[in-house]
Formats: sequence, structure tokens, C-alpha cells
Amino acid sequence: MLKTDLHIHTNVSDGTWNVFELKEKLKENDIKIFSITDHDDIGSIEAMSDILRPSDDLRFLRGVEVTASYDSKEYHFTLYNYDIKNKGLLEFLHWTRALRLDYNDRFIKYMSTFHESVTFKDFLEYKNDSSKGGWKSSNYLIDKNIHKSMAEHFEDIKKSGLTITFKSPEEVINICKKSGGYIFLAHPSYHYRETAMPAEELKFWLELGIDGVECYTPYNDKNQSEYYKEFCDKNNLMISGGSDCHGDFIKERKIGIPNINLSDLRIGKLLD
Repeated sequence: MLKTDLHIHTNVSDGTWNVFELKEKLKENDIKIFSITDHDDIGSIEAMSDILRPSDDLRFLRGVEVTASYDSKEYHFTLYNYDIKNKGLLEFLHWTRALRLDYNDRFIKYMSTFHESVTFKDFLEYKNDSSKGGWKSSNYLIDKNIHKSMAEHFEDIKKSGLTITFKSPEEVINICKKSGGYIFLAHPSYHYRETAMPAEELKFWLELGIDGVECYTPYNDKNQSEYYKEFCDKNNLMISGGSDCHGDFIKERKIGIPNINLSDLRIGKLLD
């Protein structure tokens, strides 16, 4: 059995672990095949590749989690085995990160209208500790004692009414395909916690050209995983899975959970 986790975040995006810490956690949890899928950022890919040794007995698949806007919601896709130097992909990732940073700036300016201790100048000078996980704006407001928790942070984000619009799914999938990688619909139950993504919507993503579905995630129960697997079987799609672990930032998402073995997946093309 080869334990597998293809959805992990480092402190390059919103996780807490650096690549050295992640490598030790992989060994502690007997994970043999893994991927780093930071949000719209591949900064940890070369760093992890540089520290891996044959004696580690780890198979590393380069990944990234990319973002699209659809039906007024944020959707995520995991992309694997792309060309790390593909110009179109790099420009797209840079554009998306810049969009997120602008959104965080706008949120801080919004919060400054309610709290005298919050200023945009102060925020720009704030030195973010990436080992905390999350992002600069949340850590800044928590360190300022404006927010006591991430739950409070999200409540104020919702109250702000600020919106962010990413590229369309068609654009994102096209860019990813041109990078030479394989693109999977990530955690499809994210917006359907009590049920599962309707078959009509799964067909929509299929028609747009996804290569697979992340059937095993913390957002699914066993029945939902089987439902997504059946869809993949019927439509000759690849099957992936992962923990969506963010290190110690989101403690309920533990590395290696759900417990996935290579035999549960269909990722032969990623391993060729």
C-alpha cells in the first residue's frame, strides 16, 4: 500500500509548514506519494525538489491550486505535472495573486474606517509571520486584537460586501491545459456540504475539459466519494484525493486524512 496525499499547502500560501517541516510530517505519517498545491503559487515546488533525496522514499508530484469565478462563487482546481516555466501559467498565477493582494488591501482600508488603530500605512509596514498560516490581512487584524479568531475575520469580510472576481473557468482551464498539466476539480462538495455537487454541474466541468475530480477530500463523506468516483468511471476521468492540509492553521484538516492509498486513485498519467 502506498499512502498518498495530493492536496497540501505550505507557508508559501496559507499553510504553516515550510518544506523541511512538511517533509518530516510526510515521513511521520508514512505518506509515500504527495503533492504541494499552494494557492496560485509554486514557490515551494523547486524548494521541495531541492531537499528530497532517494533515501527519503518519497514521490513528489508538482502541483498548484488555481482559482476561477463561476456562478458568483470561488472554485478551485488542482493542477499537476505542468511545465514549471510555462509563461502563460506563470503570468496567470502572478495575476491571481495580485488580485488577492488588492482585495486584502481593500479590506484593510474598509476596516480602518471602524478602528483607529488600523491604518493602511501600518498594514503595509506590518511584517507577516508566514509560519502562522492564513494571510497577511488576517494575521494583522488578529495581532491588533481586532479579531479574536478566523471566524470573526470571516464575519467581517462578509459584512464588508467586498467582492473579488477571478478569471472564468474556461480561461483557467485553457491556461492550465496549455501548461502541459492535468487539471482536477478540487473538493467538489465545498459548495454542497449537505449533499453533493449535482450531476448537471459535474457535466458542465467535464465539458469544459477537466482531466479528473478530487473524489477524496475532508469535505466528502464516504457516499459522496463513491458518487464522484462513479462519475469519473463513467466519463473516463482521473481520480485524485488529498487532505487539504494547511499545517497547524486549520487543525481539523490533518495531513494524510482521509486515508488514501494509491490503489484508491486513478493517476497513472501523473506517475508516467
